[in-house]
Amino acid sequence: MAGSVSGTLRSRRTLIGACLGNAVEWYDFAIYGAFAPVLARAFFPDGGRAALATTFAIFATSFIARPIGAIVVASRSDHLGRRAAFSRTIALMTLATAAIALVPTWSAIGVLAPVVLLLLRLVQGFAVGGEVPTSVAFLIESAPDGHRGWYGGWHMGSIALGLATGYAVAALIAATLSVGALHTWGWRLAFLSAAPLGLVARYIRRRLAETRRFEALDEPSRPHLRRDVLRGRGTRVARGVALVALLSIAFNLCFVYLPSRLATSGSVPLAQTLGAGVLGLLTAAVAAPVLGRLCDRVGRRPLLIAGTVAVGIFAVPGFALAGDSVGGLLVSNVVFGGLLGLLVVTVFVAELFPTAVRATGVAVTYGVATAAFGGTAPLIATLLANAGAAWAAPIYLVVAAVLGLAAALTAAEPASAGPASAKAAAGALSRSSSRPVHRSASRPATGMVTSAPTSRAMRIAPTRAAPRSSWASNAGSEAPQDAVSAPAAAYCSATARRAPIANHLDRRCR
Repeated sequence: MAGSVSGTLRSRRTLIGACLGNAVEWYDFAIYGAFAPVLARAFFPDGGRAALATTFAIFATSFIARPIGAIVVASRSDHLGRRAAFSRTIALMTLATAAIALVPTWSAIGVLAPVVLLLLRLVQGFAVGGEVPTSVAFLIESAPDGHRGWYGGWHMGSIALGLATGYAVAALIAATLSVGALHTWGWRLAFLSAAPLGLVARYIRRRLAETRRFEALDEPSRPHLRRDVLRGRGTRVARGVALVALLSIAFNLCFVYLPSRLATSGSVPLAQTLGAGVLGLLTAAVAAPVLGRLCDRVGRRPLLIAGTVAVGIFAVPGFALAGDSVGGLLVSNVVFGGLLGLLVVTVFVAELFPTAVRATGVAVTYGVATAAFGGTAPLIATLLANAGAAWAAPIYLVVAAVLGLAAALTAAEPASAGPASAKAAAGALSRSSSRPVHRSASRPATGMVTSAPTSRAMRIAPTRAAPRSSWASNAGSEAPQDAVSAPAAAYCSATARRAPIANHLDRRCR
């Protein structure tokens, strides 16, 4: 009983610590999007729509650095552990964000101003690229059995919460300062606020324990990208890219492009557009964990299918609803926030890969999707609007939803999700308990602790004889090697003292 309570408290501390750091990092990232119209005036000479497009171009180039940061940091995470890796990413992100507050404007140093801004955005992109796969792996591997969807939902919820906090701070600054003060020095306050928040988050993260699944690995090392991560998983990775691309495109169009477009047109004040975005993001922050818990019960595919269909249907009317009024933008953002919670992408992508290569696999999937599609979405939408084809922006989202739907329809349910797999696992364990086991009396079972045979604390210690090349051994299976259903895990815990079935349970409990 005491062990169960201790494990629960550890899981909660892990969830809170990881999500708090994640929210702070995305708070830093959100400030740039929130102040895009202000930065366009500060770092470019004309400050009009062309300057806004250039500002979004710099926003997009930061996503180019994300795959690089993802691969570099994730490979270290798979080699040295999750905790050390994502403690460093938040420090790097904090330094880059605070440094943006100190960059002189165009009027002071000319063309050097946007160049320095671009370099700092690349550093931000590198840090966020490394943050996502490492924090996803950390949370999913820390989740209790049967709660991976819940923990994955909190990952997305903390991203939305960090973005909402960044938008709320930006809205508060924009509402309390005059236009002149905002454009002169007010925007710098939001970037400077990243420093104390980052220090607190780094302090918390450095005191988190490493995940037990990673600690159970035998001699972890840097995985080879093609041989250990992609071989045999190409189709599944492509599905993951399609779903992450949909999520990223929807987020950036709804919560970065739409508020900036209305603020730049002058029809709605910046503070009001940001306020609408805050409410939409808070909706996503609440919906993601709740729907993540639901996917632990019904499976990943039903929610992914429902989410892709709903986003595709609401894309065009949602953009039309935003129109030129803050009320329409508010309703559109709140609806989109709820719909994005249906996209349980975090846990889906994490379960495509076993523990030994999980961070690197998530890095490839998220890095490609965000760099090629999500990060460029505001730029593409702005260029289309400037060319008189603003109607095409929601069509872009519809196409992404169709591709995401195809990915969800053709995907198989992982072994750790849904009632069907739970019943199958329970049935398999029931059959195994009735199967006779023949073993020499002079030879103990593999993986059994033979000392103190009558002790109630007897422990099964799995023996890992497989070499590191077994990373790719599950290439033909949709379920990862370490995905254990909740009934199977509970059965393993309850019967760990029973020697006759220890051999059978050894691989399933791993």
